[in-house]
Amino acid sequence: MKISRFILIAVMLCSAAAAYGFNVDGFISTSYEISKDKGEDTERLWENYLSIDNAKLYDPYFGFSFYGRFAKDSEEESDSQSDIYSAYLDYTSFQNAVEVKAGRFSYIGNRFLTLDGAIATVRTDYKFGVTAFGGKPQYFDADGRHINEKFRKTGDKLYGGRIFLNGVKDTTGYVSYSKEYDSEMTYQEFAGLGLGRVFSLGGKDGIGVDANGEYDIEESNFYRGTVRVFLNKGALRVTGEATKYNVNDGSNYQDILIISNFSTGKEEKLALTVQYAVTENVSPYVSVVNTKIEQSSGDVVDGQIYKLGADFDWFKTKGVTANVEGYYYDSVTSNAKGASLALDWNLTRDFKFGFESEYLRLENYATEDNIYSVYADAEYEIWKDLKLSVYAEKNQKTRYLPENRYGVKAAYSF
Repeated sequence: MKISRFILIAVMLCSAAAAYGFNVDGFISTSYEISKDKGEDTERLWENYLSIDNAKLYDPYFGFSFYGRFAKDSEEESDSQSDIYSAYLDYTSFQNAVEVKAGRFSYIGNRFLTLDGAIATVRTDYKFGVTAFGGKPQYFDADGRHINEKFRKTGDKLYGGRIFLNGVKDTTGYVSYSKEYDSEMTYQEFAGLGLGRVFSLGGKDGIGVDANGEYDIEESNFYRGTVRVFLNKGALRVTGEATKYNVNDGSNYQDILIISNFSTGKEEKLALTVQYAVTENVSPYVSVVNTKIEQSSGDVVDGQIYKLGADFDWFKTKGVTANVEGYYYDSVTSNAKGASLALDWNLTRDFKFGFESEYLRLENYATEDNIYSVYADAEYEIWKDLKLSVYAEKNQKTRYLPENRYGVKAAYSF
């Protein structure tokens, strides 16, 4: 898809909105980025996005959504890439009793997977609802700011559904089934179960527990599952979590260690986090995590992570939110000490500044090493709905990104 098609879609929608009065929300952006790894040539990338958020074709029931990317490497005339991450029509009835999507849309519970097909949800008056879907799966590597590439070969068909609780006070639950296959093999066949309950302690206080899991029918083993218990009592927040994964397809489980990227996908984790708001602006916390990860060699790495940090929120008075964290990792293969800082600052209504930095010292490894990453961005609203931003980042072995990159971006919201 050429960038001119993106612009044509935006113009057509805006013109139709003026002619027929339906609502259109979204944005169009363009950016230019320069990046370079040590010893490598400089790369220049021109990247464009168009997002249309549920444009009401026939208010309030029928809508259209779109999210796509066109990128071109300025060094290579033929090196361009287009991705449509979502493009679908949807129908929503009164009070969401019936919802239908048709096109390409994000699959339930997996931010990497989209489905070219249809999905329908019906909520009944009998405290339950039903969802059914079917189509062709597509796996995208999308991190929220970029659509990078398609990955993992998929089957020709994916179908399934779930039955879930609807309108049951303080209680959630579901049973699910899905199968991905083609004429030669079954890629994945899952049966899932989830249940959660919150018990009120008065006001906003409460204690709750939720659990969910999936069983791989094709492989006859447990695929993934999570049990979480939490307590909210006044200024105190306590969360305990146990997770187990046998995942190797990029699903949306929460990695804590980068070493997960080199594992077989088998991982077990126990975590406990305690946070207390000492004031309305400052909330320190402590977290302890024990994790076991199977490496591609078959060895299991057993490690502990200890975190001490604090969240800061002066947004109402100073326009500032921040997080400061220090952590220590201990395992038989390596030890690491690290610290991170994240800051978002609205200096004025029109001018925003963001900063992220992380430092890590590896010990007891092949060689001791200090690695770090620094990221900063500034955004200014030139006039209503048109924003200009600049950013710069420097990494040293901490991410799968170029060591040095910087760029400029313009975005218009409509």
